[in-house]
Amino acid sequence: MSKVKLGAVPLVYPIPIVLVGASVDGKPNFTEVGDCAVMGIKPALVTISLSASHHTTKGIDETGVFSINIPSTNMLSLADYCGIVSGRNVDKGTLFTTFLGDQTAAPLIQECPVGLECRVLEVVQVKHRRLFIAEVVECYVSSQFVESANGKETVPHLSKLDPIIYALDNRYYRIGDAIGTGYQEGMSHKES
Repeated sequence: MSKVKLGAVPLVYPIPIVLVGASVDGKPNFTEVGDCAVMGIKPALVTISLSASHHTTKGIDETGVFSINIPSTNMLSLADYCGIVSGRNVDKGTLFTTFLGDQTAAPLIQECPVGLECRVLEVVQVKHRRLFIAEVVECYVSSQFVESANGKETVPHLSKLDPIIYALDNRYYRIGDAIGTGYQEGMSHKES
């Protein structure tokens, strides 16, 4: 199979679309972000990357906390709008029903199936980007998506959450079907 060079393109996919929330000048503000990643599970660590000039960046710098809200596909137009307009000009806190996190008072979005309350641990400046490395101090999931197994609440099924996925072809996508179980599918290749 031949390969075609595309240049310096960070072609990692899929890219989750999230709405990052921060209190800016005492008001909740949200911006659409595709630069979001898990850095670890235990401890629960995440990172987001924002332009240093973003209005939301100002709020995170001021408070040291933020939220990651994961919108479902029925929120696509609102999520996209939050990436088009600046909180300097539009009060994006009025677009949603908001609540404050118990641990940090970071603003979260009630309509999003999942919300993560995050406390900044480290900030790294890379060119014009600010990478915020944070610990997740609480995870909020809408009750209709929470599942139980053996009497314990578990992580919701991804297809039920219906998150917005982005790709570098500048299109939004929807998650497909589950095709296997992590750390189980490769067991047939393990030597006896």
